[in-house]
Amino acid sequence: MELREQLSSCLFCAILLATIPFSESFEVISSPAVTGIIGQDVVLPCQISTRTQQDNMEVQWKKIIQTHIETVYEYRAQTGQDVPGQKYQGRTVLLKDGFTSGNVSLKLKNVRPADEGTYSCIVKSNEWSADAATELKIAAVVSMSIDVLGPQDQGIDLACRSSGWFPKPELHWVTKNGQDLQPVTKTEQGLEFLYSVLSHVTTLGEETGQISCVIQNSL
Repeated sequence: MELREQLSSCLFCAILLATIPFSESFEVISSPAVTGIIGQDVVLPCQISTRTQQDNMEVQWKKIIQTHIETVYEYRAQTGQDVPGQKYQGRTVLLKDGFTSGNVSLKLKNVRPADEGTYSCIVKSNEWSADAATELKIAAVVSMSIDVLGPQDQGIDLACRSSGWFPKPELHWVTKNGQDLQPVTKTEQGLEFLYSVLSHVTTLGEETGQISCVIQNSL
């Protein structure tokens, strides 16, 4: 009789354990770095290993700053509530349809220099939490112009100018043979953190058509 009671008890335990829903653990993966172009949209990548969207799942995007952590975006699956950070109103879109493929990447609209930094993708359920970080680098490449300012001593004074670069660019004057010239260059950063560059160089008249002004962005 005692053995029958023990077997019945074990069978009841097995049935009870089978009916308890176990939370699936998961991993969060992101790219080490992405580059955004000023004025355009960029996607901050975040992939979770599970394709099951749990009712209690939350996705948080945070920007890690030296002195504090800034909320960029939060999404709660249970309520379907989207909560963009105060500084990111109207600029964030979570790819929620990507839950079926484990994609919870965040689109950041109209990228600006101040967006540069490290972002953390945090995925939570009631029983599990995982995160991954990616560094957002910001770049801007714009057009430039060369002006002939007129005679200067034995040569001709040329000016190369351009505005709207990020990060700080490097400028070189190069002859057809690849020789670097020694210009006078001034670089300034404006209110929007964008850089303007103005450079002057004097060259012999017959060499003018063989000279290039090259502005390079480190990214």
